[in-house]
Amino acid sequence: MARCRRMSRDVIRHPGPAAADPCLVAMGQGRVVRATLTGGQSLMAAVSDLMDRTGCDSGVIVVDGLTMGPYDYVMPGPSDDGIHAAWYSATHHGDHAQIRQGSAIVGRRDGAWWLHCHAIWEDAGAVKCGHLLPDDVTLPADCAVVLYAFDGGRFEVSMNAETLFPIFHATGGEASGNAMIVKVNPHHDIHATLSDAIRQAGFDRARVVGIGSLIGAQFESGPPMLAPISEVLLLSGAVWQNGVLRLPMYCVDPDDGQFSGDILPGGAPVLITFEALVIAE
Repeated sequence: MARCRRMSRDVIRHPGPAAADPCLVAMGQGRVVRATLTGGQSLMAAVSDLMDRTGCDSGVIVVDGLTMGPYDYVMPGPSDDGIHAAWYSATHHGDHAQIRQGSAIVGRRDGAWWLHCHAIWEDAGAVKCGHLLPDDVTLPADCAVVLYAFDGGRFEVSMNAETLFPIFHATGGEASGNAMIVKVNPHHDIHATLSDAIRQAGFDRARVVGIGSLIGAQFESGPPMLAPISEVLLLSGAVWQNGVLRLPMYCVDPDDGQFSGDILPGGAPVLITFEALVIAE
């Protein structure tokens, strides 16, 4: 096994008090829905239509293979406002691209549907990764997607006291269920925190989908991501089985450095947030 080189938590200092718990969890009922996003509109509008048709409380949409364009996106970047620990790059624009892998966390903001989407895509032969701006991504055609629909709790945007970012938080929840949504707090190791949450839920085998940001990342093999600011997404194959969590991750840093591999336990503290849905199989 690769040896973990920890990045000091002091590299990142948030403006507010640290959260009391490693994560927020809402248990509920999950189901897999194979559906279509209707083209000719923005990603946000198409996702809102799908969520209304499905009738669930929240969810995660896997958008692998989706064609988009024109589209806008941002990358991770340092903050220059003297308040936030990290920020975003200037907005980048593309005309036409196809997503290799991507996930959109879907919940509510001020009562309306909202989404948070990270993806890897190919545009004119170049591989890009970043945070897609949902109102500024056009879908030129219908696209088949997989929705992990969730009922019993939901992701809801509110101001986060620690980071001073308006971000999704896991709210509500039931006493039990076959799925859960999770919001991991800053500085907590993504592998250890998700492992503990899944273990407490009592799942024998489960699939994990999610996105977020990390303070560096160490992998089971391959070069580490050393940047303390990043945008990341879980790749297909993220599973919990026999008490072991596998987290294949793709990461991009502010210099467009791209890294991937299975996250090493103890090697990836959360930067701003990490949002995930775990569903028993």
